[in-house]
Amino acid sequence: MIEEQFIKINSDTWKELEYFSKIINKKGVKKLPSKDVVKFLRTFRHSSHDLAYATTHYPKSSVVSYLNSLVGKCHSHIYAVKKVSPSSLIKYIVYDFPRLLKEYRWFVISSFACFIIGMILSMILVVINVDNAGMFLPQDLISSIKGGQTGSNQWNYPLMSSYIMINNITVSFKAFVMGITLGIGTIYVLFFNGVQLGALTALIYKYGDPINYWSLILPHGIIELTAIFISGAAGFIIAKSILLPGEYSRKHALIKGSKKSISLIIGVIFMLIIAGIIEGFFTPLNISPSLKLIFAAITAIILTIYLSIPYIIKK
Repeated sequence: MIEEQFIKINSDTWKELEYFSKIINKKGVKKLPSKDVVKFLRTFRHSSHDLAYATTHYPKSSVVSYLNSLVGKCHSHIYAVKKVSPSSLIKYIVYDFPRLLKEYRWFVISSFACFIIGMILSMILVVINVDNAGMFLPQDLISSIKGGQTGSNQWNYPLMSSYIMINNITVSFKAFVMGITLGIGTIYVLFFNGVQLGALTALIYKYGDPINYWSLILPHGIIELTAIFISGAAGFIIAKSILLPGEYSRKHALIKGSKKSISLIIGVIFMLIIAGIIEGFFTPLNISPSLKLIFAAITAIILTIYLSIPYIIKK
């Protein structure tokens, strides 16, 4: 097809798209009647195809520049980033996030189960034989803990606490991302993290000071560990969407499952920020371990109340 004929056949569609573009610039796409939205999308798709055709057959023509500009402007109308208002963010934090946790509670419970099984197993193995700790923990950390038995009054608790915090943040995002491996990677990440915490706890009870240990772990750890379980749940949602797509194709099921997972991960980020603030400003305070444990108990109560919001307030 010669260029003049191509322009003559399609120019009316381009003019219609120009008209819609001007209207949307002035009033916004939400002001368009539904039938006009359908027309706008149809003309946009048509013009996009025309741009591809013109680029291939008339690469040096001015019609390519014209269509590129027109389609680019309309593309921004269709794929504009939705702005998040402060009110919607507050609503998400206060109600929507705990509601999602209620909806996906079995995924969260499954995530917790993978973690706790690993924790119990490693504790048993280390209690049976302390040398088994080397399978799960870095040797320098083990040596530091064992040093408490051989004359040092205090081993490096801040180092250990920092190690756990960094590890838990890493685990949270790994548990989410590894859902793409049909959940196998998520199970491994949760299980192995539970194994590490179990082995560490068993060593502390043998060589260290359990009260001091829990006073450094629990104030931020309650929130942090809950965030890990939720991240694991997000990974399992992705895995389920691939394995059991239902009425959708696997591609569309994965897209849908990923959106659900990300809606959980946003909340996880907030939880990790809160845990990080506690870890950075409260945990290092030179106060008695008992006060830190009381604080940890308060965080557990507040978290329980927060997660109960959907059961208390039913919309």
